[in-house]
Amino acid sequence: MSAPLLLAIDAGGTAVKASLVDPQGNVAAETTAQVETHHWPDGRVERDPEAFWSATASAIRALLEEGGYAERVAAIGCTGFGNGVFLVDANGRSVRPGIVSVDHRAQPLVDELACNGEAGRLAVITGQKIWGGQTLMQLAGLARNEPEIWRKARWALSCKDFLRFQLSGEAITDFTDASGGGLTDLRAGVYGAQVFAALGIAEAADKLPRIANNSEIAGRVSAKAAEQTGLRAGTPIAGSMMDVAASVIGAGVTDDSSLVMIAGTWSINCIEGRAVDPAAPPILDMIHRDRAARLIAEGSPSSAANLTWWLEKGLGGRVSFAQANAMVAASSARAPRGYYLPFVHGPAPRRGAFLELSAHDDDAAMLRALFEGVAFQHKMHAQDALRHAGKDWPASIRLAGGAARSAPWAQIFADVAQVPVEVSSAQEVGALGAAICAAVAAGLHPDLTSATAAMTRVGRRYAPDPTLAELYARRFQRFRELDSGVLALLDAKYARAGT
Repeated sequence: MSAPLLLAIDAGGTAVKASLVDPQGNVAAETTAQVETHHWPDGRVERDPEAFWSATASAIRALLEEGGYAERVAAIGCTGFGNGVFLVDANGRSVRPGIVSVDHRAQPLVDELACNGEAGRLAVITGQKIWGGQTLMQLAGLARNEPEIWRKARWALSCKDFLRFQLSGEAITDFTDASGGGLTDLRAGVYGAQVFAALGIAEAADKLPRIANNSEIAGRVSAKAAEQTGLRAGTPIAGSMMDVAASVIGAGVTDDSSLVMIAGTWSINCIEGRAVDPAAPPILDMIHRDRAARLIAEGSPSSAANLTWWLEKGLGGRVSFAQANAMVAASSARAPRGYYLPFVHGPAPRRGAFLELSAHDDDAAMLRALFEGVAFQHKMHAQDALRHAGKDWPASIRLAGGAARSAPWAQIFADVAQVPVEVSSAQEVGALGAAICAAVAAGLHPDLTSATAAMTRVGRRYAPDPTLAELYARRFQRFRELDSGVLALLDAKYARAGT
């Protein structure tokens, strides 16, 4: 009999990746389907659910047919962006476009709650900050602004759980999406009925799915989905995790010995621990690893996607990713250059900017400044995450995401933090994390810790250059000064505009 494989589905902001992974973490085959995401001028960010599922189903079928893999799939793991929401009826048909995690349409409601003091009280219960893109706030905003649609919805599902519903016909979520979306009373580990009542959405408790452990079987492929995808009916689907948590275990981390930096669209910085001050919670505090741990994270949309923007818009496509890396590698860390604030994707009122440029600055210098600006912002968020968890800098940083594919960028991360940086041998750590959950659900490994140990490996290591410690300490301090100064100017502008 052929060796078993795990199907991992990773739904991101622009694409869906489907991978077949063996129990040792090796990728047997993979494919990617592009998914259109609509960015509206007023800040709404949405996705057509039917097109999303159709692209995913087609990608799965193409992957399975490529090598006749369907009979070898032992289990399925799904991951996807957290803090988005898909409203569907009892049959899984969408009642409105899905909302993607960078949509902040609920920010006015958050501002109201901040003004009346309710935001702080709710945050103590949910264990995380109240913010505009949070699932909890999106649900409250939809109930307020689209009451008829809200009443029609039978289920409110996260990104990965929408895919699970299409695969199985079952409404189930996991603890990372439930708690990371601000939907739970974090200490009790159950949905936050008190929070829903305070927001006037007590009925949300009936629209939210059952919460499963990450590695348990949480649904099986239906006959309908089998026809659409080529999967075997009855194939088990793991509870799985939201992408942040899946990337952590996919990077090989199951304790607090490493801080995980995920450098993609968002700058995500995670460490296992428990928040030391409930009155000042982080942006994410998730029930993690089959309820064995808590995962604390701080971040903002300020990471490697800045490079994609600059290569396309600033350099007009004349410099490739590989060329940009070669230019940065050849540039000197000690040469004079300006600074870059990595906020082209927000969060508002922050905006991206090159500052303190001079006639010495060329493309290479500006690219190095951009690489450093992203690393500086990661360091700021990491310091906040460690403060929330009451921890010192750990022995190493495990770097994932787009920046991890760049050797000079990984070295800059190490030099800025003055901590060794390790990069997983896997290209897609989120998908690998989903496969790890599926491997345990299929009985191929006994638990998440052992599965992670067996299926992950460090591919590259970068030691910090101690001779750059003082230089980067000065540049980091100046970055902070410029960030706070520009933010003060933008805050004043927004205040004058009444926005």
